[in-house]
Amino acid sequence: MAAGRHRAHGKGGGLRASMLVPLFFLLLAPAIVAASSSEPKKSGRVVSIPLQRSFNRNSNILVARRNARSVLEKKSKALMQLAPDVDFDENSHDVEPDFGQVRLTDATDTYYYGVISVGTPSQNFTVTFDTGSANMWIPGVRCTSKACLQHNRYDHDLSTTYQPLNGQFAIQYGTGEVRGFTSQDTVKVGGITIKDQPFAETTSEDEVFELPDTEFDGLFGLAFKSLSSGGLVPPMVKMIEESLVDEPVFAFALSQGHRSFGELLLGGYNELHYKGELRWMRVARAKYWQVTMEGVWYGNSKLNLLSLGKDQDVAKMPLDFIMSALSDNVPVVSNREQAKIIEGEDKVKAKLKKKAKGSDPDGDLDNKRRHPPVDKSPRLKKLLPAGNDTSPETSAIMDTGTSFLLGDPSTIQLISRIIGADFRTGDMSCARLHDLKSFWISLGGYKFEVAPEHYVYRDPEKKTCSSAWVPSYDSPFWVLGDSFLRAYYAVFDMKDKKVGLAPINMPLRHF
Repeated sequence: MAAGRHRAHGKGGGLRASMLVPLFFLLLAPAIVAASSSEPKKSGRVVSIPLQRSFNRNSNILVARRNARSVLEKKSKALMQLAPDVDFDENSHDVEPDFGQVRLTDATDTYYYGVISVGTPSQNFTVTFDTGSANMWIPGVRCTSKACLQHNRYDHDLSTTYQPLNGQFAIQYGTGEVRGFTSQDTVKVGGITIKDQPFAETTSEDEVFELPDTEFDGLFGLAFKSLSSGGLVPPMVKMIEESLVDEPVFAFALSQGHRSFGELLLGGYNELHYKGELRWMRVARAKYWQVTMEGVWYGNSKLNLLSLGKDQDVAKMPLDFIMSALSDNVPVVSNREQAKIIEGEDKVKAKLKKKAKGSDPDGDLDNKRRHPPVDKSPRLKKLLPAGNDTSPETSAIMDTGTSFLLGDPSTIQLISRIIGADFRTGDMSCARLHDLKSFWISLGGYKFEVAPEHYVYRDPEKKTCSSAWVPSYDSPFWVLGDSFLRAYYAVFDMKDKKVGLAPINMPLRHF
């Protein structure tokens, strides 16, 4: 194993791609198809997964050619510590396509998907790679739901390596569910061949998985085994157990921009894809990728909105008083110091309460809890478990399967008022973008910036804007989806149970 920080480890060092993106479950074009009997080359143990474009319902998946990088110096090859047999292009500063590169395709900045194959001979599927779940499922040929008929379906009778597991499978999401039964077959992802991988083939899927809302066929879970439905071994866990990857690590580089490219790297991480040092945070509980969350700040204010928002008296006061309090404070302290409870914050609250006599312009928050606004968008929100999954302090999960940033309604309401967004719908004026400041989120004692271009979602078709801060009435913790993750290179270490984040450093490439 090559030493050093470039851990696109594995036999062949660094791969690349170009992207970033958030992921709930939104829209766009046609389905994808294809069963290909050709077996992908196995190029080392470090793999990335290319996400590809779907053109129309009956088209084959087109694997787009990788665009060359042009910003790295000549020393890139030494930095990447490539194996001697890996072909390195001195002009593009990139490894050749044969080296197991896999890309993620950005669908309207709301989700990503890439290609896997199942069975012998191979049947190809597009899947979303989801750190917020642990199961793998794809549509089965026996599924006659409209969603299944619009996508590629797996026919286990055509595979010589298929084995039945005969278990029942069902997962409930916030806006729908999938049902089916469990099977076992050979799965290939990013040049890695996983034999006897358990997964589910669906027999029914709700309409939220229909086109045009959902382009991908299925889901590839990357959370811990303890979250897996039916106790099925997640693909990444099986890769680790069978030493198919050099390290028990995977990393995401999500892109921003419809039809841009991102990358998932299995078996390591690529130091060329981020700036500075990775900041590592311990997983609070090995189920989700869950870390402690100490606060949220706006601009240079030292007022912690996470604690401020929980005080309903403050949340209801006129916006001008709140904005005045935010602007009168000194800059947020750095790193672990900013994670501490701000001294004197209670006094600020008391002063504000005494000075202001206002009402909640968005209506009574308690009434909202009883009658939450209906989300009529095609986004798919996971129905996260309540109750015992919370930690003593506030926590957040890193979830590539969620498009936006979900948090407690009180704090999200306060944030919505600060940025001028409608709390119920998230709608806001695109003209406000130029006046907005960054938010800062403290995770594991480190501060991470969320800039306006990341927390304001711009619909590429309708040319409208909406807030990516979404109230969650079901989740016991915050959910940091693609709106947050696309700003960072995210490394997930399953053995040491930690997550590392660093500002992303990748050129933007489109189809």
